[in-house]
Formats: sequence, structure tokens, C-alpha cells
Amino acid sequence: MFRFTATGRFALAALLAFGAASAALAAEVPLTLREALSRTLQSNPDLAAYQYVLKAQDGLVTQAGLKPNPRLTADLENVLGTGDTSGFDAAELTIGLSQLIELDGLRDKRVASARLEREGLEVEGHIARLDLLAETARRFVSLVSQQEEHRLAHLAVELADKTAAAVKRRVEAAKSPEAELDRAAVALERARIADAHAEHELLAARSDLAASWGAAMPDFTEAAADLYQLPEIAPYPDLLTALERTPDLTRYLSQARLRESEITLALASRRPGIEIGAGLRRQQAVRDTALVFSVGIPLLTSDRNQGRIAAAEALRDGAEAQRIAALVNARAQLFRNHRELLDLRQQVSALRERALPQIEAALKKTEYAYERGRYSYLELVDAQRELVAVRDSLIDAATAYHLTLIEIERLSGLSASR
Repeated sequence: MFRFTATGRFALAALLAFGAASAALAAEVPLTLREALSRTLQSNPDLAAYQYVLKAQDGLVTQAGLKPNPRLTADLENVLGTGDTSGFDAAELTIGLSQLIELDGLRDKRVASARLEREGLEVEGHIARLDLLAETARRFVSLVSQQEEHRLAHLAVELADKTAAAVKRRVEAAKSPEAELDRAAVALERARIADAHAEHELLAARSDLAASWGAAMPDFTEAAADLYQLPEIAPYPDLLTALERTPDLTRYLSQARLRESEITLALASRRPGIEIGAGLRRQQAVRDTALVFSVGIPLLTSDRNQGRIAAAEALRDGAEAQRIAALVNARAQLFRNHRELLDLRQQVSALRERALPQIEAALKKTEYAYERGRYSYLELVDAQRELVAVRDSLIDAATAYHLTLIEIERLSGLSASR
């Protein structure tokens, strides 16, 4: 058993027994869940693509920290007019260089906002990783379940074949009508068809799991796990406490911090700064050159960033409302899944410890009685169907247990087992 928490050890593996963590590079080596999760983290195409989103935001952080460029200006006055200003004799040429001086730490606030946005993207990326790990675990469980279904289909073929042989012996002994031979043959053929379908589903489950890490073809033939090993459930209060610390909920706190930063930035941006400049002026009429200086101060008239400030405040308050709503829904889902897990554990226990041994014993008795002519063909087939049905129900219940456990661990970010 191993764990993967929200900080890199999210416990999706508590549900099954695992073999060694060596890479399944040869077809005969079973694949463990640990290896499947490791491959997903290393090679999943979606995770690889998300790194470029973070790199793009790094560029925006760098851009936010750059100072405004200086501005070069050139003004030519008193030319091509009338009288004394005709031609270029009275021309005045001014060449200046100006620089915007940002006030109130505007640049620092811009950088802080861009960094907070990157933190939000990191949280989203972490959520994406947890979702992919959970999906890989689901596919792994589905493969283990399909392996059991395939074994059950083989068992059904063996039972049908055994029944056909028994019917043949009774028909040859003139103890059963020949029509039962045809019925037994049809039942055997249907069992073989179901077995072939189970083989197809097994191949598809392997392919789905391999796709979790971008592999075109699986390089393994079996998932190494015991479907019927059910971990103990952690106390519900522990899971409930961990729920509030999951990335799914903390991202709303990140959003609220980002909106606060945007409000601060919008307030500071109402007055971006003071523009100061200096230059040279050439007065052609008197052949003189002089220095000129300039100062530019923006006037706060109609645009004071009221709209941006109001929008950021609304988004900040909305983030808190969304967090509360998400927490309420997550608590309800956790409670429902936790109760479902308890119920499924009871189902698996009842089927495995009581129902299955009883139906196996009943089938042996029915086979014995059929061979001696005390039970009919229909009674034998019905006992076989009951056995297959109980085993199928056991597979379904155990599979549902592990899938529900994955949902609990995904919701709480904490191992649901001790």
C-alpha cells in the first residue's frame, strides 16, 4: 500500500495490494498501480502541455516587472506660415526625452498580481494532476475487475462444458432425452461467446490504462492487484477535516487573493505616475539653443478605474461564495460516498463469506444428484447460473468499493484507509 497526498502523495493506492514497484517493461511482468501512477505523472500528454501554460504566465510576470520605456519627442514649430513665420527662418525645433515615473509601487503591484495569477494556475495544475491520478486508478481498478470477469467467463465455459459431458453420458445411458444434448450445446456456445466478449473487454481495459500515460499499445498483460482486499475505512471526521484543505477548495482562496491584488492594482493605476522630460530647443530666428523641461501629471476626471475596481470586488466576493457552495456540495458527496463504502463492504463480506460458499456447496450437491438422476437438467443449469451470478455480484460489489474509495480519496485528498 502506498499513498499520494495533495502534496504529492495522494492516496489512491490504499485500495489494493501491490507487488514490487519495478517497471513493467516485459509483457510477462504484471503492472502495479504504483507503476501506473508513476507513468502517468511522467508521460501524460495533458500534464506535459500544461507546463507551457505556466511558462506563458512566467513571461507575463517578467513583463509586469519591466519599467516603462522612455519616450523621444520632436516638435517643429513656426514653419510654413505667413509673414515672419513663412518658410523655415523662424522655425523652432525641440527634441526631448521623457520618462514615466510610476508612483505608489505600481510596478510591484503589477508583478504581485501576475505572480498570484501564476499561483492560481499552479493550483489548477495540481488539481489536474490529482484528477489524472484518480482517473488512472479508476482505469486500473476497471482492468482488475475485467480480469476477474474474464476468469468468471472461463469458469462459465468450464461449467457448460462439464454439463454437456454429463448430459451426453445420461443420454447415452438412456436416462435423459436427446433434446438436452442440443440445449447443453447451445449453452456451451453461448458461454464461449461471452468468454470471447470478456476477452475483448479485457484488451480494451488494458488499452485504456496505457492511454493514461500516452502509450499507443500496452506493454503489460496483467494488473497486479487483489480485487477482494478491502482496506479499513478511516474515521469520517478525519476525512471531513481534510476536505477543507484540498486544492479544489483552496483554489477559491487563491482566487480571492488574486482579486484583492487586482483591486489594489486598479486603485494604484488611477494615477499611473508622473512623466518628466528634458530636451533642447533650437530657435532658428535668433540662432539660439536652450534647454527645455516638462512635467506631465494625469488629471483624475471621469475615469478613475471605477469599473475595474467594482468588477474585482465582485469577483473577490464571488470566490468566497463559490468556496462555501463547493464545500457544502463536497461534504454532502463525502457523506454519501462514505455510507456507500460501508454498505459495499457489508455486501462483499456477505457474498464472499456466506453466499459464495453456500452456492458452491449447493452446486456440488446438484451435480451429484443430477449424475444419479435425482435432479433434472434445468435444476443443474439453474445452480450453475446461481454460482456465476453470485460471483458476478461479488466482482461488481468489490469493484464499486474500490471506485468509491477512489472518489473519497479524491474528495478529501487523504487516504481513506488506515
